[in-house]
Amino acid sequence: MLSLSTFAVLLAATSHVALASYTPSPAQLGEITILAANDLRTSDAAKTSAALLLSAAQPQYEAQRACASLGEKLWSPSTQDFDAGLNTSLGYEVFAGHLAANQLLWVATEAPASYHHWPQCTAMDLSGTCHTMSCQARLPALCTQSAPASNAYNNTATANIYAPTQLQIALPVGGQTLVGYRDFYTFQFKGIRFAEEPERFTYSSTFTTATGTNSALTPAPECLQSPNNGSTDCLFLNIWTSNLPSSQQPAKQNLKPVMVYIYGGGFATGSASNPTNDGGNQASRGDVVVVDIAYRLNTLGFLALDDGVHNGNYWISDLISGLEWVQKYISAFGGDPEKVMIYGESAGAQSVQALLASPKAIGLFRNAILQSNYLQPYVPLAQAFNQTTKPILKATGCASSSDQLACLQAYNATALINLQPNFNYPVIDGTYLLSSYINLNASAAGKVSSRVPVISVTNRDEGGVLTPLPSSSNYTAAIYELAASQTQAPPNATAILALSSAFPLGTGPTLNNTALNQVFNTTVRISTDASFHCSDEYTALAAAQNGVWPQVWYGEFNRTYQEPGYNMNNVCQAPVTPSHPYGDPELEYFKCHAGDLPMTFGTFAFTGYPERDENDIPFSQLLVDYWTSFARTMDPNPDVGFLRARGYWSTIGQITVSGAWETVNVTRPEQMELQWNSAMRPLPDAVQCGILGQPLDYLL
Repeated sequence: MLSLSTFAVLLAATSHVALASYTPSPAQLGEITILAANDLRTSDAAKTSAALLLSAAQPQYEAQRACASLGEKLWSPSTQDFDAGLNTSLGYEVFAGHLAANQLLWVATEAPASYHHWPQCTAMDLSGTCHTMSCQARLPALCTQSAPASNAYNNTATANIYAPTQLQIALPVGGQTLVGYRDFYTFQFKGIRFAEEPERFTYSSTFTTATGTNSALTPAPECLQSPNNGSTDCLFLNIWTSNLPSSQQPAKQNLKPVMVYIYGGGFATGSASNPTNDGGNQASRGDVVVVDIAYRLNTLGFLALDDGVHNGNYWISDLISGLEWVQKYISAFGGDPEKVMIYGESAGAQSVQALLASPKAIGLFRNAILQSNYLQPYVPLAQAFNQTTKPILKATGCASSSDQLACLQAYNATALINLQPNFNYPVIDGTYLLSSYINLNASAAGKVSSRVPVISVTNRDEGGVLTPLPSSSNYTAAIYELAASQTQAPPNATAILALSSAFPLGTGPTLNNTALNQVFNTTVRISTDASFHCSDEYTALAAAQNGVWPQVWYGEFNRTYQEPGYNMNNVCQAPVTPSHPYGDPELEYFKCHAGDLPMTFGTFAFTGYPERDENDIPFSQLLVDYWTSFARTMDPNPDVGFLRARGYWSTIGQITVSGAWETVNVTRPEQMELQWNSAMRPLPDAVQCGILGQPLDYLL
């Protein structure tokens, strides 16, 4: 996997991109759809039959020219296998109402025929049968699709190198034209500005005055983060879609749901262009439009002054500006602005929660997913100023300045984000956030917070990668040490020790039977419950009971795929065995923070990680199908008709085994245990959360 620091170098090297002298556009060719069956096996894409569907009805010779303008030819039934995925893709277009069942499409004429001097050409029906007819007939065209499948090394950081001119596409968006490109599965538009760089410690606003022809070939840059990566001019987004409409305001019934992802990283690191959260597989497999959005980090995104104007929370203004840009322009990419779902992991989930809580975000999305949301109450402005801003003012020498704002704005940005302390948490500013936690009272729904369906999920052992190894194998000493190290809701060591059966020694996977590992297993369970499970569970229960979120689904991952670069305690990867050289995920191991991401995005193969067993790919397919179903229908349980039309037989088998993912029932709280052969299970943490001072009825 490419590191973020490597991305910074590559992005700098590719910031000046030469656009094709002639780049076709949907405005010239009509609506364009990529037809490619996506099973998440990126390396096997070449074995799948794919095509470009040009929906404009036109004579055969014009269809040939249209394909040629894309660097393609009419699709050839004699040289490509119709049954290797194209049959399913075309069948889905009928299911979705995009094609009539009796539609004919222009394909290559292998041996042109002429009857009575009238030229005859070949058209194909949607079952793959060819017909001879007049070349003057007006039909949609089926073109070849020669673009390669992307992976993390030929796409995300070096798009323009691997996007030759014949793969580029020009798209009118508002007053500008954006030049993106296609890979095997999707059209990709990278590095689109949604807000101009705001003056430091001011709020962003949506950029709506773009003009001219602009490159969308280079991914969104990182926002400046420690030690010295990224840029202060970073409010850009990336888009993936399998369909480009012929106009900026296409027919409403043809628009696709939109998934807007918000990255994590503790509000101090992260990137909209990280290959793990590449949106191509979700967009292609789920028939949605995916957007990855950037926001300012660390002190630059959060610092609050006491002047009543510069009140912190600049990061959430960035997200709102981005969502407003999506509302205004996403239809040009085939997305429906009335069907926007937001989702995020870790600090991204915190951002989703803040957007759910913010009156400024009402109406910008219709549902949300929280992945590994952690407990972090919003801090009153005066308290935040005293505990964090004052030390920063002192460290920068701005405390005695007659104009502290101007002093901070002039201070070197890189030096500022590397100071200790840094400011990386939300505050109660009275505009974006009004209280210390999301208001889950029924009276708040739709007034001071968004009333939308929500999925909340965690990993079973979130703390496995976050909890430091104990310095002692003494159980009592380790519990007190853990309590002292927790800044948010520190666990009550006395209460834990008084009922040690709730957190027995060795709880969790045992890597080996040393005393230190037994203690570590227990402290991971405590820190996971205290920082993640309890607050996520009591939040879901309160939101469900009060109807603030009309439907709530809760789940816990019991199968994950940890990225090697994010495994600090070396406990989060499946154990290697002779029969499983890359790890056996059916054995016990820590299911750690961020281990869900490669599976829910369907990108572990995209990023170059091997299949550990025969279930990794179908499990990831199941998760992508859950996530994209929620975007399409506001229910994670996929429609079986959709699955059949797409040929997603493995997911059909899995949902038959697991049954429905049920909504949260306050009188009988359960979660979907997300694993191979998932199942609904009772919430496992009620006793533990009570001991930790976070009982499941905490907000009830």
